[in-house]
Amino acid sequence: MQEAQIGTRAKIHYKVQLQDGKTVGSSKGGQPLSFTIGRGKVFKKLEEGIIGMKPGDARTIDLAPEDAYGLRDDAKVMMLERSKVDANIELQKGRVMQYRSETQEVINLLVIDVNDDTVTVDANHPLAGERLTYTVQLVSLG
Repeated sequence: MQEAQIGTRAKIHYKVQLQDGKTVGSSKGGQPLSFTIGRGKVFKKLEEGIIGMKPGDARTIDLAPEDAYGLRDDAKVMMLERSKVDANIELQKGRVMQYRSETQEVINLLVIDVNDDTVTVDANHPLAGERLTYTVQLVSLG
C-alpha cells in the first residue's frame, strides 16, 4: 500500500483543537482537505506529520504557535484614525473588518475598541500564539 510522501496528493479529514480542547476547525460532514505534500498549502509541520501514513491511518499532530499562525505580535495592535476608516463600515467591538493597506493588500482586522476619534484594531490571526492539535485521518493518496 502506498505511503504519503513529498509530491503525493493527499486527502485528509481533520479536526483542529486548542490546548483547552475547544474545536476550532473540522472537515467533519464536509469534503476532505486535498493538497499535494510539500507544496506549502498547509502548515509544513502538518505535512511532515502526514508523511509515512497510509490510507485509513489516523494520527495526532501537535503544532507549536511558530509552526502554525505564529506568535502574537503586539505591534499588530494599532489605532486608526476613525476619519480614515470607510464610513460605510459598521464599527463594532468584536467585529472583523477588512482594510486595504498602502500596498493594496487586504488585511482582516479585529475591532477591539471604538470611540469618536479612533478605532483600535488587531491584525494578528485569531489563532496566533495558540498551540494547535490536529487529529487527521488519511482518506486517500494520488
